Amino acid sequence: MYAIGIDVGTTNCKVCLYRIADLELIKKHSFVTPKTITEHGSDFEINALWEGIIDGLANVAATVKDPQNIVSISVASVGEAGILLDAEDKVIGPVMTWYDTRTQPQLERVVSRISESRLYEITGIPAHSNYSLNKILWLMEHTENQKPASWLCMAEYIAFRLSGVKRAEYSLASRTLAFDITKNTWSEEICSAMDIPLSLFSPLVTAGEPTGNLLMQLSEVTAISAQAKISISGHDHMVGSVAVGLTGEGQILNSTGTTEGLLVVLNKPSATEQYYQSRVSNGHHVLRDAYTLYASLPSAGYAIEWFTNLFNLKPADFNCMTIWLMNKGAAEKPTDSFLIPHLRGSGPPRRTIHAKGLVYGVEDQTDPEEFLKAVFHGLCYELRHLLETYETLTGNHWESVMVIGAACQNPYWLQLKATILNREIVACKLPEAVSRGAAILGARGAGVEPRDVTMPEDALVRYQPDAKSAESFATVYQQIYKHLYETKIQIENQMSRM
Repeated sequence: MYAIGIDVGTTNCKVCLYRIADLELIKKHSFVTPKTITEHGSDFEINALWEGIIDGLANVAATVKDPQNIVSISVASVGEAGILLDAEDKVIGPVMTWYDTRTQPQLERVVSRISESRLYEITGIPAHSNYSLNKILWLMEHTENQKPASWLCMAEYIAFRLSGVKRAEYSLASRTLAFDITKNTWSEEICSAMDIPLSLFSPLVTAGEPTGNLLMQLSEVTAISAQAKISISGHDHMVGSVAVGLTGEGQILNSTGTTEGLLVVLNKPSATEQYYQSRVSNGHHVLRDAYTLYASLPSAGYAIEWFTNLFNLKPADFNCMTIWLMNKGAAEKPTDSFLIPHLRGSGPPRRTIHAKGLVYGVEDQTDPEEFLKAVFHGLCYELRHLLETYETLTGNHWESVMVIGAACQNPYWLQLKATILNREIVACKLPEAVSRGAAILGARGAGVEPRDVTMPEDALVRYQPDAKSAESFATVYQQIYKHLYETKIQIENQMSRM
């Protein structure tokens, strides 16, 4: 028997077919997530994305002799982004990317009616323009001739198109700014204050719980059985944690991709004043009765993409540069140059969309390799800042950090993480962790449990910090990076109020 996991990401979408018994990846179909840059911001091309997923389903199903034995299809996606539908299930307005900032006026209207501290108390997440509530309000204001009937986050919409059933999933719901994290339901207080009908949001299901079967017309197109169970696996970072067995507070996960974040599993939300001031996010896990502490840095893989575009590099050229830096020993040698990577605003503990990137320490002799080194150093300093915030809040000290995602393909970056964070880095070299997690959750929901979901030891690569270099990096971080970071944020906050 087989299970399909779908990962709708910011940069790429993946449709992956797994054999359930041993979770072997049989076939992956990947395509660039279709997006359009407009005068207003950045939008997903939802029709092209849907067509790509259907093509992917047909493609992976064609690789096995018995596609009728595909028992489940489960969808994970980015958070915050979603689709507003009318009563006939037609898409209303653009489908904004999660990082689109055009909704800042809507956020200001929200916090004028409900204080930021009260929003955090209800939802467990800090007020920010990225969240779904602001996108809904923007769409309602800019599409007055269309009456909204339902809102679905990205993975929920794809699952709806596959099964014909609208449902919401807890981990995605907790990224909307309209979900009550303590009552585990949609917030009547927030919806009433913002004049949004509570009926806009669908009934909630647990990650992996079947929402229906594959529609017959899609079964005919893809050759997958119409008995295949469709489910929503949830927010991609949380789904990826399932693939590597992150289950308790003793572990911390660094999930990397276009963004990168730190994820800790909790048994209850922590929406106290201290957590609120640090702008970290509580949420539902995709695991039943579990919660998460999660914070995202908006530019990780995106900073690397920005660098390659800046110097017009092909992937092979970039790979050669990182190999050259690694062989030169650059990952062990600190410098005082770095990028503060606020290319799409900043993450916690000083989260703001007004933040801008800042390059420090470049000279007339700085070449592209030195500039790339500064980018990686800055990404690691930013991650250290977030990790220290977590440890201050929780009282924990993590000696080891698990890493999944794009960074696991870059030994240079991983060694830098180990040395600058001054702790062990365990890279989980698992192909498509999010899709694997989705397949696990979907298979379980369909009543089929894989024999072994533990991480194979040969998929783990461990990086240790270089003690001498770690000390030098710590000096740059403490004496230069943190001071520039705080000063920059203060200036930007002052400018935003002018």
